[in-house]
Amino acid sequence: MPPSSDRKPFRRSFKTTTMDEKDRLLLTYLQNGLPLTPRPFEVWAAKIGTDSADLLVRIQRLKKEGNLGGIRAVLDPRAFLYQSAWVAMRIGEKHQVSPEDVPKEQQSVRIGESQHVSPDATSTRCGNFEISDRSAEVLWQHPGVIYGCEREHEFNVWFFIAVPADHDLEIHVRCLEKLSGGNLMLFLPVRKVFKGADLLSSLNAGSFPAMNERFEKRQLIRFSDLTEEETGMIRALQEPFPLTDEPYRKIALDLGITQTQALQRMKSLEEKGCLRRIGGFLKTAAVLPEARTLVVWQIPEEKLERIGPEIAEFREVLYADRRPAYPEFPYSLYTMIRAETAVELEVVTRRMQDRIGKWPHRVLVTTRELKKGEMKYFPKELDAWWQGSRHVAETAFN
Repeated sequence: MPPSSDRKPFRRSFKTTTMDEKDRLLLTYLQNGLPLTPRPFEVWAAKIGTDSADLLVRIQRLKKEGNLGGIRAVLDPRAFLYQSAWVAMRIGEKHQVSPEDVPKEQQSVRIGESQHVSPDATSTRCGNFEISDRSAEVLWQHPGVIYGCEREHEFNVWFFIAVPADHDLEIHVRCLEKLSGGNLMLFLPVRKVFKGADLLSSLNAGSFPAMNERFEKRQLIRFSDLTEEETGMIRALQEPFPLTDEPYRKIALDLGITQTQALQRMKSLEEKGCLRRIGGFLKTAAVLPEARTLVVWQIPEEKLERIGPEIAEFREVLYADRRPAYPEFPYSLYTMIRAETAVELEVVTRRMQDRIGKWPHRVLVTTRELKKGEMKYFPKELDAWWQGSRHVAETAFN
């Protein structure tokens, strides 16, 4: 019998017909997570009536056939108090837009669809600004910046940044503003979520894990109680998981410790809520992405407690939250809306206005993605970046 669990078994149409009952049981057990014992695969092998050698062969075959993406650690950034936020910047030279500026093939596109840009391009026009790719390159060199894009607005470059609790997120952002030569920057940490997990994962389901954005002012920060050894283990668990009889021994050898010590550290991370499990994951199916567009609303803060939940009731709204408003950008409600065309998006926003009132709003179309990386927690490169950039912090708030 499969193990009892609050997680539902894998449900999908598999790519081949070679799977047998043992394969299906194996996928269910892998979803529940490997036990933290010296020979974890032997535990599951015994339960499905085989040995560890056959089980490892099955895992490799399931990966090759596309029925299993692999095995990895599932971490919870909330437990180690990671800080994260969105940032919008105005980068580049202002210019007047004329019809000739817009290529004919780009004058009628699906809303929310990013435009292809030649990799040889050295600059691009976005909204009323022309930016050089080199001017934004300094942003992508920061190890905590995992996503960046251009949007049709004077604040044309948007990016998502995350750092550990012992770093000051806002100082990192101000340093990037100085280093990139940005004309103006908006620091946009989430204040309250009305619907969905977070704005980053709502951009493209399956591309990013739920980050659960979090930011606190420096005087309010509660530092993580992780030890240096536990932080090192988190780094190790983000590497490809060894498919051997004793996978934790391989991890221990890489860290220069014993297998017993490695298991103790993993169990400690599990008890602290940092490590949810080490288990199997499926490959994301290749499907056409839904068109999603960011629409921001200028609504007084005292009205948002009523309007936010009403916005969340619209099925086309995939995500909604509250963020700081600025004189240069007075929008406080952020909504990610599913709509295939501009006409469809206008219909949705009118329906929303009929419900909440005709508040000013802006449609922020993503014209191209500039960076799309994988989240890495506690990267060693971050310390090196800070050592090389900390001199900028002295003037970052001037």
